[in-house]
Amino acid sequence: MKLHKYFLTFIGFCLLSGTEAQMSIPKKAYWHLCGTISKNIKVNVNLVKLNDSLYANCSFSSPGNQFALGKLESGKPYDFSGRMDAKGNFQLSPFGNEFPYLKGQLLNTGTLRGDCVESKESKALRFELSEIYKAGSVQFNVYFQQQSVNLVKKPKSPAGAIRMALLAPMESGNAIISDTLRKIMLKAFNNSAYTGSIPDSILSGNFRVFKQDYLSGNQDLYKQMPDVAALNWELLRFMHIVCNENYILSFYILSYAFTGGAHGLENFDFTNVDLKTGKVLKLEDLLAEGRKQDISRLLTRKLKMMNKIPESQKLSDNGYFAGEIQPNENFYLTPEGIGFLYNHYDIAPYSFGATDIFLTADEVRGLIHPFMNGF
Repeated sequence: MKLHKYFLTFIGFCLLSGTEAQMSIPKKAYWHLCGTISKNIKVNVNLVKLNDSLYANCSFSSPGNQFALGKLESGKPYDFSGRMDAKGNFQLSPFGNEFPYLKGQLLNTGTLRGDCVESKESKALRFELSEIYKAGSVQFNVYFQQQSVNLVKKPKSPAGAIRMALLAPMESGNAIISDTLRKIMLKAFNNSAYTGSIPDSILSGNFRVFKQDYLSGNQDLYKQMPDVAALNWELLRFMHIVCNENYILSFYILSYAFTGGAHGLENFDFTNVDLKTGKVLKLEDLLAEGRKQDISRLLTRKLKMMNKIPESQKLSDNGYFAGEIQPNENFYLTPEGIGFLYNHYDIAPYSFGATDIFLTADEVRGLIHPFMNGF
């Protein structure tokens, strides 16, 4: 999971454009979609639509570990983005990569059908996805806000811009969903002093904090150097759903901030909720007793494989901060396994980017308590 510069530009453009008049396609929507590619590759998609822009978390797998779809790992969730026009035609591609992409059409508000293209040389594979909410899954409303503030009242003034997308459960007779889960999700997203339960007010509160920080941090600097482009700030804050089934909800807040300097900084913050109890799951709730070091060895071995580092070499000899990777609380859960996300500077320098290590259910069997049916 990694944010790329083209995505920032893409999202910024898409959120300002696009109107739907021909199909009654909602401007803002969340869809939990399941289906297959070429009848044998299972697909799970958590898709968010904002005007004509789309962002999603997609995972792909097949029976008997016969998985083959580009360079993607079976069962691991990947960030995708794309667009949908007024007729429901859409394309979704992995962030920062061209392939594999999904291209097709929204046939109604619950079915997407089209082709999956794995590479320039490969033959397109047919797919069909349907909106499904089985017991143990949740439907969400989507809230979006974009705002900007000028630093001074002059033409071509430096400005701060913020764009936010927040998801909250639809009304439900289940108190765990309508009350407990709602509070958990809003609290995870909220960076303001507002403590209420109205999503739009949370977005407005976040903008007020951003505006105050931007103005107080830059007005004196502007007097000293009014032509410095670094006085333009940008903040993106988007909620993503990774897993929404079998009474497990796994989501994260993706934040990207540019506040001057050589580059911006993105951050991924994960939360996992047991929808039967409303409890936020911690690693200690999942780890079998005395098996933390076994998970550490798996993570270290997997990271070496991902980066083609010989097993005999230490990670610390290859630019990482330590010789072994310890499991952290920034993890996510899926029906296929558990992933650990390490943000910039957690285990390596900024240039290494965020590190996402996914361990399959088979790899952690006996080390992690079962948290889903069939895990």
